[in-house]
Amino acid sequence: MSDTTQEMIRRHNMQLRDDDFHFIVLSFIHDWLVTKALPWAKGTMLDYGSGGQPYRALFETKVEKYLAADVQATPGRTVDVMLTPGQPVPLPDESVDTVLSSQTLEHVPDPLFYVQECHRLLRGGGHLILTAPMQWRHHEVPYDYYRFTRYGIESLLKRSGFEIESITPTGGVFALLGQILCSALVERKILSRPVFKLINGISLWLDRRYPDTDDTINWLCLARKP
Repeated sequence: MSDTTQEMIRRHNMQLRDDDFHFIVLSFIHDWLVTKALPWAKGTMLDYGSGGQPYRALFETKVEKYLAADVQATPGRTVDVMLTPGQPVPLPDESVDTVLSSQTLEHVPDPLFYVQECHRLLRGGGHLILTAPMQWRHHEVPYDYYRFTRYGIESLLKRSGFEIESITPTGGVFALLGQILCSALVERKILSRPVFKLINGISLWLDRRYPDTDDTINWLCLARKP
């Protein structure tokens, strides 16, 4: 497997360009976070698996306190809560009001334990903001374990005691095909922004024209602790 696939690329912000090879997936996630997820964020937020904290600036404008939690700090970022893989988050029960989990669930060996931790940490009425992939090439190997269908996500959330408010696909089959093509070109060291822009534009146009979400890149989920 090539270095392009294995390297840990941590974005530090939400700045998007339509000639970026990740534009398709990130544009869907960005729009959903701003329009659907942000209104539910409140109080103390735990970014559970925070990475480069690309959404910190967005949510800090809405919540009272933002806590970044990860197994290690990304260069240029600090971690407020240090995690030990497979162990509970070192915070008390019902100590946060919002949990953000963005593209983290596929990297934990026990997804059910992870979602149960989200439930334990949330106060009653708090929200989990969760994004997780259904289709994506290997990344951050060897710490890349799972892909999820809608029904797999539903099962994890319900078994952990959450009420599901919405599960939204990240585009459909044409968005997926465009993203696969862009990622494959990068894997082969073909780094042409004009080509990426063309693929992104055509793929997103086709996706709007012929919606088909039985194949999708990610699931975007809002769930509430009763």
